[in-house]
Amino acid sequence: MAIQFEYPEGATPLDADEAVGLIPGHIANQAQLNEWEFANVLEGCRRQPIGHLVFASSSSVYGASARLPYSTHVPADHPISLYAATKRAGELLAHSYSAMFGLPATGLRFFTVYGPWGRPDMAMFEFTRRILAGEPIDLYYHGQARRDFTYVDDV
Repeated sequence: MAIQFEYPEGATPLDADEAVGLIPGHIANQAQLNEWEFANVLEGCRRQPIGHLVFASSSSVYGASARLPYSTHVPADHPISLYAATKRAGELLAHSYSAMFGLPATGLRFFTVYGPWGRPDMAMFEFTRRILAGEPIDLYYHGQARRDFTYVDDV
């Protein structure tokens, strides 16, 4: 009796190290790991063809862009964090694989995903902790900063 395998119609990798609290001396390792992991996903999709690759990128790729609102039509070529640079590199790798191997791929640029398993250093958790403790919260840009958030279940 032959073993039959079922292969997925698509793939959806949604993670990467977020590069918060980087340890000096380990930054290059983290960048290399993020790209190596995503390159393995791409190579796996190439070797076992799938219908469509949908992957998580990040709004962080917009970096130093002053053009608002952000749009996929605005160049994202000046990331200002290691995390953003690795996410943009992943987008470029996916684009190359799409062109070279016909792999349909779509990157989703999420804005600050939060939820029950979120990192405790995220602003909303820190604000909540401080407010409940009767402590002041830190406001940046003279209290004029704005931020978009995406609830994890909406992803």
